[in-house]
Amino acid sequence: MKFLKKILEIIFPNHCLYCQEIITAEGLFCSDCWVKLQFITEPKCEICSYPFEIEIKHMKPSCAACLLKHPAYDKLVTIFRYNKIIGKAIGDLKYQDQTFLAKKLAKLLSEKAKEEIIDCDLICAVPLHLKKLRKRKFNQAILIGKYLSKEKFMPDLLWRVNDTAPQVSLRKKEREKNLKRAFLVNKKYRKELRGKKILLIDDVMTTGATVENCAKALRKSGVEKVTVLTIAKTIFD
Repeated sequence: MKFLKKILEIIFPNHCLYCQEIITAEGLFCSDCWVKLQFITEPKCEICSYPFEIEIKHMKPSCAACLLKHPAYDKLVTIFRYNKIIGKAIGDLKYQDQTFLAKKLAKLLSEKAKEEIIDCDLICAVPLHLKKLRKRKFNQAILIGKYLSKEKFMPDLLWRVNDTAPQVSLRKKEREKNLKRAFLVNKKYRKELRGKKILLIDDVMTTGATVENCAKALRKSGVEKVTVLTIAKTIFD
């Protein structure tokens, strides 16, 4: 089997997703591109993972936005600061039908969840509106979630009932209005959610409005704790 695997690697070599350099490992990127990825590590906001330039001592490290208004979720855990390299992997999954990437990205999320010691009863994904789902044919967050846990994952826990405009192009008040009442909890699960700890999966947190409104919908159904897990987070300087 090892010999056959080596032969296949020669005939069908793996390529770096970003620069197309041939790579021997079963990863996503070559070593040159990997080091250009920007990991979000300490020091960072303990709530939304916004990275700090300096360590904050003698107090809980929270950013100004979270201190001013705590999000509906308890904590956001993310791996990367969004840049064009990790964006290529996410974009290929979402728009180029490279669905095999879901398993690789789920592996990264699984390792991050273990590192952060995330405890949850159930896992769900940020939903797509039916109109967008028909066009794309799959929800990338659901594909990733299925690889995280077959037992805990509930793909239809959240519904998106409004087809909203892209968040990044809108101002803050427009974003809030755009997503107001956009998400609902599936009625058949509402009684099961009281007191539960939910892990909410998405690919990228851009403005935060989407996961905020998903968390609000979950809270209304009695969910005790909402942790958000994403591959990347856009940092607006």
